Amino acid sequence: MFRSIFICSALLLCILSACSSDSLTTPSDDPNDYQVDASIEYTLEISEPRWIVPSAFLPEEMTPSASNNNVDIVFHDKRLYMAWRSAPTHFASSQTIMWVMSSNDMGATWDFETKIHIGSDMREPRFLSLNNTLQLFFFEGGVDPLAFEPKAFWRCTQKKSGQWQEPEIFINEGEIPWDIKVRYGKAYMTSYAGILYSSEQEPYVEIFFKESDDGQTFHNVEDADFVHAGGSSEAAFEFDSDGSLWAVLRNQEGDASGKGSHLCHASAGSLSQWDCGDTADPNRYDSPELFRHGDDIYLVARRDIDGIYGNDESQLPYSLRAKTSAIYKINKAERRLEHLQDLPGAGDTAFPSVRRTGAHTFLLANYTSPLDDPDISWIEAQTSAQGTLLYLLDIEFVPEG
Repeated sequence: MFRSIFICSALLLCILSACSSDSLTTPSDDPNDYQVDASIEYTLEISEPRWIVPSAFLPEEMTPSASNNNVDIVFHDKRLYMAWRSAPTHFASSQTIMWVMSSNDMGATWDFETKIHIGSDMREPRFLSLNNTLQLFFFEGGVDPLAFEPKAFWRCTQKKSGQWQEPEIFINEGEIPWDIKVRYGKAYMTSYAGILYSSEQEPYVEIFFKESDDGQTFHNVEDADFVHAGGSSEAAFEFDSDGSLWAVLRNQEGDASGKGSHLCHASAGSLSQWDCGDTADPNRYDSPELFRHGDDIYLVARRDIDGIYGNDESQLPYSLRAKTSAIYKINKAERRLEHLQDLPGAGDTAFPSVRRTGAHTFLLANYTSPLDDPDISWIEAQTSAQGTLLYLLDIEFVPEG
């Protein structure tokens, strides 16, 4: 059944894009490069998913494993690039491969770019396209499927389309990249390091916010040692139209504020001074990704269908509950997130990547377990032989009236 869906989706996409090498430009991802009339109300429209991995249209050099997740996309030099982690299961493995491919027709057909295998687990691929150079960042983990062992922060640089340098260690410590964006002509990046998943020590994680003019050397914004410390780790960010900053943090480990997540804000003149509030939102937004349309900022993340995160013993444990992917809007006045609608996602799902394609359009990449069992638990899906799939879909803001 899924093979038929893959073929039909790819053929439809090929027809829509005319399968032409001239059909793709290199759109800016920076919201400051677009004019959006904030006085108009917009309706959010989400397309059907186009299944990419596995599919009959992958390059012949690529042989993905069952579990395909941790995906990132970027537009660079009139091509769409996709990188993702592929392994036998969701859990750490020496067999993990980071695949990279590109397309000049919005994903109707794909060309092989590179295959990265270092004998350890690899996660969190993050592209950076800056100053005509394309780089891929990721972190190296261990091989114990029951342990979280960040070892080093790597990068791989493209020589030209289809040719890449050997990957090199960028930071030889257990620092983990999370979000990388090019805004105002420079690169900004969040990353984190510290004590995670430890029953012997209190969680203590520092989140860093860095910037770079050349994409090669990064330094902490305003020389701040860190922007947040506690139980939070994954940190998505986006600049507002006034130059201030919004961020969503996953607070999985918990701290004095509680457990769940934080919605943070920093003013334009003090971008390292993150105000994350004193109390955590009990909703946990795994793998957060932020993007802006006009004056509105949106979140894509995993949604816990069956409850909120925390210490409520009446609930099933988090890993035994069903999950999906969803899109939210930041209510700036009330400092909270509003659920708008769910996205394709079931079981083991949500590592979204969103890139702008026009003033009102965006392309989203994500992963999910097969959608025929929406009630499957997170942990059951993570260990299922059916694995996980990658898809693309379009997000459009349509003016009302």
